[in-house]
Amino acid sequence: MIEQAGFYRELGGADDGAAAPSLRDAARSTGERDEERLLAYLEASHEIYTVMGAERDVIADDVWITGAGSLITDGTYVWPTELAYYVRRHHVALLPEFAAHIRARNYVSPPVPREQALAIFEECLGENARATAAADAATAKGFFIWYRTALTRASAQNLIDQLATSGLFVQHPLTDNLFGFRDTVQGKREPLVGGVHTLLSALTSDEYRNVEFQGWMGRDESLAVTVQCLDGNIQKLVFQISDIPAPDREDAVAALVRTLDQDSDHCLGFVIDRTGVSAAEDWGRILTGAGAQPTVWPDTVGILRDRVRNHPELANSKSTAYGPLDVFHRA
Repeated sequence: MIEQAGFYRELGGADDGAAAPSLRDAARSTGERDEERLLAYLEASHEIYTVMGAERDVIADDVWITGAGSLITDGTYVWPTELAYYVRRHHVALLPEFAAHIRARNYVSPPVPREQALAIFEECLGENARATAAADAATAKGFFIWYRTALTRASAQNLIDQLATSGLFVQHPLTDNLFGFRDTVQGKREPLVGGVHTLLSALTSDEYRNVEFQGWMGRDESLAVTVQCLDGNIQKLVFQISDIPAPDREDAVAALVRTLDQDSDHCLGFVIDRTGVSAAEDWGRILTGAGAQPTVWPDTVGILRDRVRNHPELANSKSTAYGPLDVFHRA
């Protein structure tokens, strides 16, 4: 049975019908001597349930925490993703046994096999959770995900220029307005105010972990774009292609592929999924992380050539060479 940690009263926790401990009572003025290593463990572990959106900091009530309510596991414990935020900002104490567990593992979170992760997911969310997740994935929005080496000021400007050349713009083509938000490493959500220089700073600063903005195709067709900083000097770019009206959706895909063509050498993997059927797959783990076996394939996936051997299910599939990647198309 999976152990729980970090489910304080304010985060929906309970203890056999009794009130769970208070998050406010667990906050302290200073953290543990090894707080940064504890945080690294919390943030490096496996996400088994993802929630979109954000919740307010329940202690300070001054910032939004993106993804709050998502669940993380190391195979032994499960905890809410926002626990790391509260440890970092408010030095919230971990359960003594949980902290001892992390230290005993020398602060290294082990890989969690997919079937084990699914079993934990089902245990935490109910016996119908897996079927519900599959149904949600089937109705998910289409997307284009691109993993690449971290952007520099020059490469970020080059990306913006390449998108514009392909017909996609980061500012409204008529008003030059920039619409979006940036999330700091402390969990504070800030609006993107200003021009392209503001976006460039957000995309290349260590201060921001997540940047969201509105992209434009033509004068009135927009799509949401998210750029997330991952561990290991990697950035994940997500384009919600289903935001574009169906008649023009292929034009958006083609524009993104043209952009990718200009920078394929820095690409670490990409996914094109027009209907979102593979939304539940952990593509970051599959393409750039410790590795995993997907159970649902998108329309197109590009995998670094030296990682293809991790996928014996592709042994008989035909691929196309694309820079350092091999590209596979769903039959």
